[in-house]
Amino acid sequence: MKRKRPIFSNSSRKEISVLSTLGRMVVLLGLTFIFLVLVRFYPPATRLMQHVVGTSVWQRLYGLFHVETALGREQLILVGIVLSCFCLALLIQILGLWFLRQFRR
Repeated sequence: MKRKRPIFSNSSRKEISVLSTLGRMVVLLGLTFIFLVLVRFYPPATRLMQHVVGTSVWQRLYGLFHVETALGREQLILVGIVLSCFCLALLIQILGLWFLRQFRR
């Protein structure tokens, strides 16, 4: 019986080394940390975050997650900031890797 190849299998792709994976992880964590520091210490980023938290959509999140205390609101805001910074860092890393791949061709 012949085995089917998985959909995403591509024999022409090179394996990614552990060192490369660790490097990507360090870059991703570093970018996330930089964005978190910007939100904390760069006034325009802080004002943007405060604007987003003041929107009606964000206020609905409090009801969706049954957040009723000030501590709960602060925790939800912190989770939102961290997730946003991580997603932005991931997007930048993916675009950077894509540009590097295009540049090497």
